This record gives sequence, C-alpha cells and structure tokens, in this order.
Amino acid sequence: MTEEKIRKIVKRYHVISTLWLFAFIVFAIFLNWHLLKSNIDRHYELGVEYVSGDQGYIWGALIFGLYTLLHLVFYSIEKILLYIHAETSSSS
Repeated sequence: MTEEKIRKIVKRYHVISTLWLFAFIVFAIFLNWHLLKSNIDRHYELGVEYVSGDQGYIWGALIFGLYTLLHLVFYSIEKILLYIHAETSSSS
C-alpha cells in the first residue's frame, strides 16, 4: 500500500465522517428549535412570561469543538498509518 493510497482512504473516511457530523448537528439544531418552540407555546398558553437564554455561543462552541476533534482524530490516524508504512517499508 502506497502513501498516496493511505491518504486517499483517510480522506474518504474523513469526508464521510464530516457529512455524518453535519447531519447530526442539523438534527440536534432542529430538535432544539422544536423544543424551544413548544416551550414558548406552553408559556404563552399559561400566560407566563418566557425568558430565553442565549444559546448561540453554546451551539457555536459545540460545532467548532466537534469538528476540531474529528479533524484531529483523522490527522492523527493518517500520521500513524504513514509512520507504520514507512517503518515497514524501511525494514523490508
């Protein structure tokens, strides 16, 4: 297996994982929106004032953190595989 083939495989799985992460985040944001909407509607029906917390920072930090973690994991896997490949090539 060549270095280019290893990089291509890691990149393919990185793209697939990024798409799954994006789908999960979209689902989580939709679920959060639905829960907030139902909470606001319930407060309106009861006649109670609704006080909202700012969640934009939390979502931004969560998305950035998960994407960074995913990127670092695939970067590490690629470097480990290339190191193993170089070691086996030099010993052969």
